[in-house]
Amino acid sequence: MTSPKQPNGAPPVGRALRILLGVLLIVYVTPIYFRLPSQFFFGSLLLMLGLIVAYCLVHIVSRRVAAFGPYLATILVHALLVGLYVAGFFRMPILGSGSGQLAAVTFLGISLVIAGVRGVAGCELMAIPDLFLRKDVEVACLIFSPLDKLERKLRNKEDL
Repeated sequence: MTSPKQPNGAPPVGRALRILLGVLLIVYVTPIYFRLPSQFFFGSLLLMLGLIVAYCLVHIVSRRVAAFGPYLATILVHALLVGLYVAGFFRMPILGSGSGQLAAVTFLGISLVIAGVRGVAGCELMAIPDLFLRKDVEVACLIFSPLDKLERKLRNKEDL
């Protein structure tokens, strides 16, 4: 689902904000991993692996999803992460007791850093699947896509 309207590269301020937020999230969750029992630690890592697989599947079928509307993939991508985070509040065997939150925040932090370093516009949640599948798919991001658009607009005014 490549957007013809957006250039491939994320603007510099957007890249820096992605990296900064990603590093802050990673710094926030890293001490938690050191205090966890190994079962909880590996459970969170397993959930992150599940997110990578799920996002790879979204990446693969994104062209078919695009036929139903440009925002369906965006909603699906964000709903997966939010769903995992919310599921972490309950006492489910794998997702509950905080595992879902920890996996979601860690995955988001790592994805933000990768997206910022690579400088690809679009949803940062797709940064890891983009690396594995070696193809960038631009899915709109709820936060960074509007900021990138504003930055491009301001930069274009400066160039005039």
